[in-house]
Amino acid sequence: MVHRYKSYIRGFDEELGGGIPEGHIILISGTPGTMKSSVAYNILYNNIKHEDSVGVYVSLEQSRENLLFQINSLGLQDVEELKLTILDMAKIRKEVDMTREKPWLDVLKRHLNYLKETLSFDLLVIDSLPVVEMISKVEDARAYLFYFFEWLRDLKVTTFIISEISTDPTKVYPEEFLTDGIILLTMERVNEVDVHRRIRCVKMRGVNHNTGYFTLEFKDDAFQASQAI
Repeated sequence: MVHRYKSYIRGFDEELGGGIPEGHIILISGTPGTMKSSVAYNILYNNIKHEDSVGVYVSLEQSRENLLFQINSLGLQDVEELKLTILDMAKIRKEVDMTREKPWLDVLKRHLNYLKETLSFDLLVIDSLPVVEMISKVEDARAYLFYFFEWLRDLKVTTFIISEISTDPTKVYPEEFLTDGIILLTMERVNEVDVHRRIRCVKMRGVNHNTGYFTLEFKDDAFQASQAI
């Protein structure tokens, strides 16, 4: 039986058929301000804290300090006591001469291979996909993503990749065809003054899940999903 990781979003795991299958590559996508990084970190943090998982969070843009400031505001603290490694690739990129061609994707892979050997982690968050595409410097994005995702599968971990989407509903993203699951976060205006965050599982291979939208809130130190109104 395939192990499943909980999202630790109250009311949402039931709609996911119990959770996210081990080994899947999940895209957490959404428009700006939808708490994509916070949702991904929440999944990582709580599975480490409550399920004895080992996790790595790769920050390609934010500094470790900025990420922790953002996350600590949600009450997700005690990072130093958990089996959680934050890989600050943004800091590494700043410290290296950017005027020279750098195989950034190779640098990232080497770091992750080392951490896999030394920590044997089972959960991975990559924040974010647009930065990965930028530092890879390739012309054929779809071919690049295919090989990158296959490399991630060879790591034998469950991966969450954060990606920002445009507000254009007709735009197609190649990564959507390559992932095992898509969790979509959006903002929806519900009246003249209020805007609600929404969460939806667009797809999840091997899972009989609800494809509807749910209202996403952070209350009482936890994410909660409820029937959208």
